[in-house]
Amino acid sequence: MNRGNQTRFIGSYGSLMMAIVLCIGAANARATGQDVSDRSLIIAVSSDAPPQIQAAAETIRSAATQQPLLKMMAGNHEVRKMDSAALLGGPYRDRALNHIVVIGLPSDPVVAAVWQREAAIESGGIFVFGFGHFKGDIGYIESDRNPFLHGANVDRAPYEAEIVTISGTTPAGVVMAAHAFVDRDVVNGVIASTRGWSRPFTSLLDRDPITPDVKFPAVPSQLKDAQLIGVTQASGDEYCNVLADTGFEPIAIWRFKYYLKGAWDAPGVDAAIAEYNAGLHRRALADTLWVGVFAAPEEAASAAAKIAAAIGSTKTSRDDWSGNGKDGDGKPIAIWINGSTVYMSDLRR
Repeated sequence: MNRGNQTRFIGSYGSLMMAIVLCIGAANARATGQDVSDRSLIIAVSSDAPPQIQAAAETIRSAATQQPLLKMMAGNHEVRKMDSAALLGGPYRDRALNHIVVIGLPSDPVVAAVWQREAAIESGGIFVFGFGHFKGDIGYIESDRNPFLHGANVDRAPYEAEIVTISGTTPAGVVMAAHAFVDRDVVNGVIASTRGWSRPFTSLLDRDPITPDVKFPAVPSQLKDAQLIGVTQASGDEYCNVLADTGFEPIAIWRFKYYLKGAWDAPGVDAAIAEYNAGLHRRALADTLWVGVFAAPEEAASAAAKIAAAIGSTKTSRDDWSGNGKDGDGKPIAIWINGSTVYMSDLRR
């Protein structure tokens, strides 16, 4: 097996380094006594946010009875909408032991506290790694494990909790991001309308934003026993990795995240890496359906064969590989093609 290629597909597409660092910080943890049934969902928005952002926060709260991710996060609890400053200044358990969806401009205190440094606000715009520099009304969504749960104030994580950050360069950008999250289940991506944005200059890893009404490839709402809960827009570095390994750059790459019941429920450091991989971060690959759309069926067939060779999967039929390939969580990876589209998942087995 070409170990460099294996690293590119399993490491670059789903780095475990962040999970390892977080685990080290939790090594001497003690139990908190919190039960997983107590975990609920908080919508955080600043009381000073513009009215359109306040309205978008209410739209998110109202969607919790229907949207799969929000419904799963809320569980049997009523969704709480809290002022961002009050959430940060209140009991630590509130912000640490629950799922959070925070919506606001980068100046929102919770947005600022959990910002992952994958994006930087610039004069009149934003830079997002893997997408480039933008000016205008730009929405931005990033997701991760709840960082408050993995801070010094929590002795031992009793389970996992996730955070979704919905932000943007302007109130209009934030609202577009909110609708992409609620209506299209986007959990990581850059959002803009077809007009109203520009690039001040180009870079090697530029990818255009998606629109709030983006249409995705048709995928199952369930794979095995897992429920579809989110979509990640692939960044430019992932396109470059596929090009380097296969000789073809896809027209589009999407990663669909599925949730297996109980995947975020185990306590302590021993579960941290598996729960990170099962989570919503852009580099968390477990329980995921990777979809690469190529220009022609011939490109897809060639690319699939090279991907399978890189990760050690064995051909089982003309358009199907399975078996030995492993993801970052140790699960076998299946690869299959349909026309010009390549699919890869650890859930099809």
